[in-house]
Amino acid sequence: MALTEDRSTISRGPMIRRNIGVAAGEHIFGGGLTVYNATGYAEAGATALAKKAAGRAEAEVDNTDGQDGVLTIDVLEGEFKFENSADADEITIAEVGKTCYIVDDETVAKTDGGGTRSAAGFVTGVDDDGVWVKIPIQVGASVGLAIANDLSEVDPATARANIAANKLALELDIADLVGGNAAVYRVVSPVAGTIKKIYSVLEGHALTTGDATLTSKIGATAITNGQATITQAGSAIGDVDVATPTALNVVAIGDVVSVTVGGTNDDADATAKVTVYIEY
Repeated sequence: MALTEDRSTISRGPMIRRNIGVAAGEHIFGGGLTVYNATGYAEAGATALAKKAAGRAEAEVDNTDGQDGVLTIDVLEGEFKFENSADADEITIAEVGKTCYIVDDETVAKTDGGGTRSAAGFVTGVDDDGVWVKIPIQVGASVGLAIANDLSEVDPATARANIAANKLALELDIADLVGGNAAVYRVVSPVAGTIKKIYSVLEGHALTTGDATLTSKIGATAITNGQATITQAGSAIGDVDVATPTALNVVAIGDVVSVTVGGTNDDADATAKVTVYIEY
């Protein structure tokens, strides 16, 4: 139940102290689970939406008769032990690593109460006398992507995509575009993913006789629609050509991606740079 006096809320691990303006009409007790409201002021934790966990209040602050921000409160972010809920909302060891939700300023629950509770943090342990909750380090008043998405339930590929960190470009310098030499250039993929595009840019010299082809493989297997063609007619330094693979384009960590030069070009001064674009 909601606090009526200060609570001895134990902690473990590193903590960060923040000083936050207290919302108008709020009475926050020391040791209580504290939240940011929609305008960034501190309130006592309660069953409500649009609140963001701030941490543990360090001392009692009574702003019952004050306006927003007239008084401030020190709040620590970190890992704290709060009261557990009961019945269907009781948190067990099976919830370690998952998000728990705010019931009041000393109690957390397993569920969001049918869409009525805000997230408190991640469950890091469950004891007979309470639940260890890690309230993430925040930027300003934002809980951020991790708690919003409950990363314990998000696969790594989705998490990377959410922050646009799922893209990689491998580059090869093609020093010999003479088709008859059938030169092969190789690079190792450091990630597991899918080759989405293969780009080439012509360098050194425009082609004077015949086209040059660049055929890509993963190991010994040709990538379907993985061939880019540098056309001789009208060619110029800086021309960009692209292949869009449609199959056999999935790489594993450590796979060798190769580009084999072909075609009828015989201009030894022409070179190219190839970029292999991977999403993972």
